[in-house]
Parts: sequence; structure tokens; C-alpha cells
Amino acid sequence: YIQSQSIFPILHCILFIMNEDYKHPQNIDTSDTINEERLSSKDDDCDPILPNHRPDTTEPSSSVEVVSGMTAKSSVDFLTWENILNVTPIGPRRGRLVLTETHLIFTHTASDNALEEDYDDEIMPYLQSPGRQANNASGFMLSLELISEVLPRCYKLRDGGFEIFSFTGPRVENRVWSDFSIYLAFDDPGDVIMLRNEVVHSLKERFHGIKLKFWPSISLRDYMTSLVKTDPLTKLTKNWRKRRISNFDYLMKLNFIAGRSKNDLSNYIVFPWVLNNYSSKVLDLDDRNNYRDLSKPMGALDEERLQKFIGRYKALKKEKDDLNIPFMYGSHYSSKCGVVLHYLIRKRPFTGLHRKLQGGKFDIASRLFDSVRREWEKASKDSFARVNELIPEFYSDPSFLRNENSWQFGEMADGKIVSDVLLPPWAEGSAENFVNIMRKALESEICSESLHNWIDLIFGYRQQGKEAKRANNVFHQHTYYTPRDLDNKKEYEKQSILLQVDDFGSCPQQLFFRPHPRRKISVEDECKDDDHDPHEELV
Repeated sequence: YIQSQSIFPILHCILFIMNEDYKHPQNIDTSDTINEERLSSKDDDCDPILPNHRPDTTEPSSSVEVVSGMTAKSSVDFLTWENILNVTPIGPRRGRLVLTETHLIFTHTASDNALEEDYDDEIMPYLQSPGRQANNASGFMLSLELISEVLPRCYKLRDGGFEIFSFTGPRVENRVWSDFSIYLAFDDPGDVIMLRNEVVHSLKERFHGIKLKFWPSISLRDYMTSLVKTDPLTKLTKNWRKRRISNFDYLMKLNFIAGRSKNDLSNYIVFPWVLNNYSSKVLDLDDRNNYRDLSKPMGALDEERLQKFIGRYKALKKEKDDLNIPFMYGSHYSSKCGVVLHYLIRKRPFTGLHRKLQGGKFDIASRLFDSVRREWEKASKDSFARVNELIPEFYSDPSFLRNENSWQFGEMADGKIVSDVLLPPWAEGSAENFVNIMRKALESEICSESLHNWIDLIFGYRQQGKEAKRANNVFHQHTYYTPRDLDNKKEYEKQSILLQVDDFGSCPQQLFFRPHPRRKISVEDECKDDDHDPHEELV
């Protein structure tokens, strides 16, 4: 191992000390490719290896770099990338990324401190709170040994982002997703894919335990539809079908693979409404009548409202405007303003972000998230402007339902003061009861029988195209945009599209291009072809 690492460079350290304007891509010999056999020999699962290059070599150095109050010692070498973004819920923060033999270090640049002047009193405590490794004033320092996986990200409709996942607490049995992540992205005018791949390649060379199973070594479509036994997505789905992975964990992992992140509010994690009964005093989870039809999008659950959406689609189709493709739903099931900040308004830093968007004050009380029942009724039948799904907090975190910070949200028209979220009667006034029952419903046999239908709508073959039309699942064209769709757009058109996607939402990356298999229900189904090795990873 030492011999194989002895060829790595220190030229970057010398340039840094000489105070040169250093741009990593300009100082690397791109003709030399990585030795795939050497990198994959230590990985049991043979992750896809990045097609990339490695830099020149120099003699080791024992320099000490002091970065915003943190000291990073390097006994061999370190690599540096300037002008990189740390994407967080409060927005991107620009800085410098340093990779040593043992740590990844990000420091915020002084030029971006002016951004903090726009943060109000609700955002700053979150920013300055202990443990906010990716958001505090000094940046973060992450040990490479804590990194479990790196996934590609599309930031501002450019493939220049990547998200680093790590386990920060005790490992949970059969959990296939990490509980902490750091989102980084390049937004230079140049080749952001090369920069992104360069960082991840360097991480992999320094710590072979980092998994890159879902890093696209070929095109995403070819990779996700290969459907061979070694395909990690197929393996993940197989283990979910055999009940080795819970519904909650499977949906979390699919979201992460499809580019969703808790660090990017415009691409937040999507979860389904599973129940349709939020008015009864007692809820029977064995009664199918209490469950939503997961084969239909939210906009198609009520027939009367659906006909209005279809009427809009037909009217737009008659106009035959090449620039405006017909759509059914003008809003989206997942968006920063209408969904994420709407649901999380009681929690920092989302309270402050909401107020900032509203000019420093809360929206009028009648438009705030005040009641689970009313929210369901608006999204499923009453509102022509809301077809929103849920976020994972509905199944995992009761704190977002309580007004623990005593915010003054105002009064409804009937004089009722908005504070804690009004829960269904069957929750008996307890946010913990509500979340527990929601989670039980998500993991129930009834939900498991049809969850694959919802996956087809959000991540699968009914997300777009002819099958989406048949399923009444057609949204505005901008919500489907990919980096390739911007190639021939003028600059003002690109900015307009980016603004709309940022505020009004976008669809996840499509993962499945044929019907998603159903989860196995019976004990007999679970036992069929069960060649599972208990020591084998689930993904």
C-alpha cells in the first residue's frame, strides 16, 4: 500500500505555499489513468471506478495548514480545490476543499460572509449551533474513515455535484442509508463533471472503503436498466422484495440514488401519503378503506378534480405551442416553497427561510400548515393548486409538528391561534403517536402490496412519457429537465428555467424503465429462491 501511494503528488502544497492562484485541473497531467485493478482489489463489491486521472508527484512534506481555526497536518500530501460550494438547507456556501491522507476539510471563504447579513434571528442560531459540521463558521473536517458512500448530484441542472454520506451514530441493523451527509458542488463555467470526478476519484484512492456502487460509470439509463445480478439497484430491490429492507429504508435509499437530498430543499426527499383517514377517533390499520390508492398520483384521487386537470391538458394541447408542452398539474408534489418549507415551518432553520421568502414575516395564517386533515383534503381533492406528497419526517420525526419555539404564526379567520399542528383524533393529541401510526401504516401488509405502484409514478416507468399520460401523471415540462435539456437554451432561458425548478420543484431521476416488481407478501414467497448470505450486504 505504501509503495502504491508513493507516486502521489505534493506539487499542490508547494504551489499553495508560493501563494500562486491555484486551479487544480490546470496543474494535473490528465494523460495518466487510474489502475482499476489496484483500486478494486480491496473492494469486495467491485464498485464502478471513475474514469479519471491522477496528478504529478513530488517529495513528501510535513506542512501544517491552519484553516479558519482548524489545523490540518499532512505527513504526505494534500490536494486543494478552490471555489467549491457546500450546499446546505440555508443555501450554498462557497469555499476551499482540502483533501489530506486522512481528512476532508472545507473552509468557508471570507468573501461569502456577507451572505450571513441576510440571515434572520431564526437562521443564525442553527448556523452557529454545536455539531453543525457542514454549516458552522469554520466549515467542517471529516475523517475519511467515516465516509460510507458517495453519490452523484445534479446541482442547478449541471452534473457538478456529489454528496458524501457517513454514519455518525450506532449502526442500525439492515439500514441501507446513512444518517449524515455533506453536499458539495462545482458551478464553474468549465467542465464541472471533470472536477467532480477528480475529487471523488481522489477520495477513493485515499480510502478504499468508500462505496461508489451508484456512481454512473456509463450512462444512467444503461446503468440502471442493465438488470444484471451484479447491478446494485437490482440487488437493493431484490432484498426489499424479500423483506430484508423496510419500506421506509427502501424509499429513503431510492430517493438518495435518484438525486434527492435533505441538503437541497429544491430536491428534497419524497414520501407518499399512505393513509386517507384523518378524521376517525379510532384507526384500523387492517381496513383497506383507510388507505390511499397508491396507483394514482395525488391529482387523480378525486374524479371531479381530475376532470378539471384533464380539461387543462386538452386546452393546452389544442394551442399546439412547441414552447409550452401540455401539462395537467401546474404545481408539483415536491417543492422548496410549497412543500418542504410549508411542512417544516416550525423548525429551525426552516422558520427563518420561510420568513425570508415572505419578506421577513410569516404568510397569512390560513395558508400555513395547521392541520393534517386539512392538508390531506387540500392535496387530495379540494385545491386546484396543491397535489403535494409528504416528506420522511411524517414517518420519523414528531418534533416538526410541535411549535417548540413558540413562534407567533397569527390567527385563523375563526380566531383560532396557529401553534402546534392539529393532529387526527386517532393520534390522541400526541405527535409521537401520530408518527408511530403513520410508520406502522407505511410498513403494513396493505401498503406493501401496492407500494410498487407509487414507485412507478415517482421513480419509474410511469414518471414521464406515454405511461405518465395514461396514469394522469403529467407535470410542467420544466420539472423533467436534465442538464442535456439546457444545452441549446439561451442564457436568459436557462436562468428562467433554473428559477422555476428551484422554487416549484422537479422530478427525481428516473430509476426504473419497466414496471417495478411487487413486494413478496406470503411466507412461501419469502422462502422461494432464498439464497441470502447473512454476511452479504443488502445493497
